[in-house]
Amino acid sequence: MDRPETIHIRSNGQITLPMPVRRAAELHEGDVVEVVLQDDGTILLRPVAVLDRLQADLVYRVGDRSAPELTEDDIGERARELVRRRRLPVTTGRALDALVQRYQRGDVTQRAFISESLMLGLPSASITALLAGTEPAPTEAPPAPTVAEEAPQAAVRIAQAYHSLLYLPLYIAHDVGFFADEGVRAEITTAGGGSEAWSAVEADIADYSIHDPVFTVRAFEQGIEDAVVVGSICNGQAILALAADSDVEATDDPHIFSTRTVAGRTVATQPQPDSQWALLRYLQFLYQAGPRSSYRGLQVPIGTEPAPVLAGQADICLAFPPQADVAMSQGLREVFDFSTFFGPYLLSALATRRGTVQDKPAQHKAVITALEKACQYAHAFPDEAVRVAQLEFPHIDPKVIDSATRRSLRRNFLPPHIAVDHEAWKENGVLNRFVGTLQQYHSSAELVDNEMSLHVYRTLGNLRLVWDGPRPIGKPVATS
Repeated sequence: MDRPETIHIRSNGQITLPMPVRRAAELHEGDVVEVVLQDDGTILLRPVAVLDRLQADLVYRVGDRSAPELTEDDIGERARELVRRRRLPVTTGRALDALVQRYQRGDVTQRAFISESLMLGLPSASITALLAGTEPAPTEAPPAPTVAEEAPQAAVRIAQAYHSLLYLPLYIAHDVGFFADEGVRAEITTAGGGSEAWSAVEADIADYSIHDPVFTVRAFEQGIEDAVVVGSICNGQAILALAADSDVEATDDPHIFSTRTVAGRTVATQPQPDSQWALLRYLQFLYQAGPRSSYRGLQVPIGTEPAPVLAGQADICLAFPPQADVAMSQGLREVFDFSTFFGPYLLSALATRRGTVQDKPAQHKAVITALEKACQYAHAFPDEAVRVAQLEFPHIDPKVIDSATRRSLRRNFLPPHIAVDHEAWKENGVLNRFVGTLQQYHSSAELVDNEMSLHVYRTLGNLRLVWDGPRPIGKPVATS
């Protein structure tokens, strides 16, 4: 950071770290920070890694020696045999081989070897066998299977509101095989809207749905008490305001945009109560825009917002990528970027019912694990994220998709992790409470279940450390 930030201590000593600090330090919900009081009165915050119970148990059993005690030939051969026996993916085998070599050189401790092996997805029994030099006895009970080793599961049905670039983590999980790695056969359908996608879950036509979380909250208010949000798919207010007329001046000031730019003009948005419609009303409220700043709203189907401007039926439209990027390639220009005003904002979420989480824990873990890997993969290999997006939207100019995808990654619209950010949840709830789509504000404690997403994040860690290259891309969702 370029300059110090001032924060205030609230009740019980609570503080909120500024967003630039959290982003720079790559701190996320559930991370642990060590607090140290220095001799000069300075308070030092130091991120630390925490082992989950599985890791701790392994460390307890094999110790935390700084140098390996096994011979190189023994552990190297056992690792190669493990790759052959378990038929591990080629990339996993290469990563394991590289890890073993680092261990042989003494570059990593035994504890670090265990942690990175778990990140690669190796079962605890296999890691113990690598380190101890013994295979589990045939007469012993088999170790608890990982999700991918369980009996073949029924298809996991996921209903998306519509086919959107902002759902790219879903497409990456499907197209590059993360769902398949976890033993999941994902059936992805397009419902035609957020309400319709959630209704598919209510009717047991789908196991999960992807849309604005407001539809899940509204279901909760209408009596679906086990409605729950379990992941973040788009974590930013990824909306651009576009215009064709040169008289509509571009601005980066939300006050000017909401009180002057839209005043007296026709603005095309998604239908009520979706994000674009709600956001415009909310901004005018924030800046107390009076009658002179009123605008004429034109509600159109999702994804068609630029069409009225291109046809001369509206002055301004609000649009998501890639529709916004397509419109700009057709002559429209950006007049305001909402993401520069809003920070984290839960625009699109993964939702389900608590019964699905509780009754099918292995399936739920597999889905969350695949999506966590997809989120990390998009940021680790942005060129591959672009390739997936181009395959998913083959009828759009590849250059347009490239630009839209990279902007979505750069501005963290596509989250680096699947866990729901509580600040992003709050922003969405406050906005929807204002426009009246919710009867009352509901905290994340009521309607967000981050337990599995945080567990998966802690277990996998930062996969950029172990991925050595991109994966092959299979059949896109768009053509499945």
